[in-house]
Order: sequence, then C-alpha cells, then structure tokens
Amino acid sequence: MSGRLSGKIALVTGAASGIGLATARRFAEEGAVVVACDRDEERLGSSLGELRGGGDAHLAIAFDVTDEAGWARAMDQIAARFGRLDVLVNNAGVATHINTEDISLAYWREVLDINLTAAFLCAREAIRIMKEQTPKGGRIINIGSVSAKTPRPDSLPYTATKFAIQGMTHQLTMDGRKHDIVASVIHPGATLSSFTTRRGRTKSGRGERPDDYVMAAEDVARVAVLMASLPGEVNLYEATILPNHMRSFIGRG
Repeated sequence: MSGRLSGKIALVTGAASGIGLATARRFAEEGAVVVACDRDEERLGSSLGELRGGGDAHLAIAFDVTDEAGWARAMDQIAARFGRLDVLVNNAGVATHINTEDISLAYWREVLDINLTAAFLCAREAIRIMKEQTPKGGRIINIGSVSAKTPRPDSLPYTATKFAIQGMTHQLTMDGRKHDIVASVIHPGATLSSFTTRRGRTKSGRGERPDDYVMAAEDVARVAVLMASLPGEVNLYEATILPNHMRSFIGRG
C-alpha cells in the first residue's frame, strides 16, 4: 500500500462487518489509525485484531450508535487519546424488506434511528472536534445506497433514510465550509453483507445471471480511501459504485 492516509485518525461506524470492516482494514493498510465502532462488542474486538499497520494504536469502542450519551463518551475517548479526528465514515445501518402497509410506527422509528439519527449524532460530534483542532478541518464520508437513486420494492424505511443521507451530506458540505470540513457520500449497489447472506448470497462475484453479480465490500472501501486521501480543499462529493449489469437506474429495466 502507498500510505495515503498516514497520520490520519479515522472513525468508522458499523466496523465489525461488511463495508465498515472492509473500510477499517483498508484505512489501516493505508497508514491511518482507526477508531472502530460497533454495538457488537465481541465481533468488534475480533475485527480490531485484523487491522494492520497501527498495531496497538487502533481503538475499538462498543456502544449503540443511536445513543446520544454514548457518542459523547466515544468522542471524549478519541479526543483524550488522539487529540483530533481527521476522517469519519458513517456506515452503520440496517436494510429493510417489508410491505409498506405492514410497517409499524415502532419499526419505522427504529430504522430511522439507526440509519439516519445515528449518522447525524456522529457527524455533529465529529464537527465539534474537527472545527477546534489544529489544523482545523476534516472529512465526513456517509455510506448511502443506490436505493437513493432507484428504490427496491418494499423497502420504504430504508429508501427514505438513504435519500435523507444524500440531503444530509449536501447540508454538511455547505455548513462545513467555514470549518474546512468536507462531506461526501458513497452509494453502493449490490454488495456482500448480512442482507445478501440472508437472501442466499454468501460470496461476492458472479451469480447465475450477469445481473446477479455482488460486489465485495473491499470494492466500496477503495472508494472511501480515495475520498479520504484527497487534499483538504478537494471533495469527491458523490460516488455511485455498482455492478455493471445490475438492474438499476441505468437504462429502463
């Protein structure tokens, strides 16, 4: 690796599996010190042990990302140990698949808390550190979804939150300018995750048909590294990464 992120402190949420774990690994390989957050303490500990490049420098913090007080405590740990935060990857989230007429208010609120409110809480706390540090500034990378371009059937809460993440990213980009903070969003298509595993796909790559291709989480992580490694004044604001044959907003199918 080229060490493109050497010296950077990077916080990754949902880091125990999937895109979050792949991003944490890739960042560590590129020289960043990684703060890995997830509510699954056991898996998070195992994941932290896989990171290379920083040895004991990396930090794992297990807590519920929807908990406001938990975020305050986590950021206090980061500030005390590292004195700064350079990159935030807002990745934690859940997928949904349920008929709209069967969605309860409790379920709706739960998905919004995890997919949207947690991202807000993390971004807010990150900005509070980034604007006061020397040199000031930083980068926020939100993980959206191709569902913000073309929704899947029966996924209303998920789709609504991913459209909202797009809007949040735009607002963070505007509001961050006065603090030298930039915000970006990555919209992945079909990527290997717990969701694809539940639907029968346990490996990335080709399926039975060309449009069954599932990307590896590492493919998405490479885009996050590119965003994080750009000069502070340069922003790759939005990236959509998806299998070439995926049924999507490209074409009429």
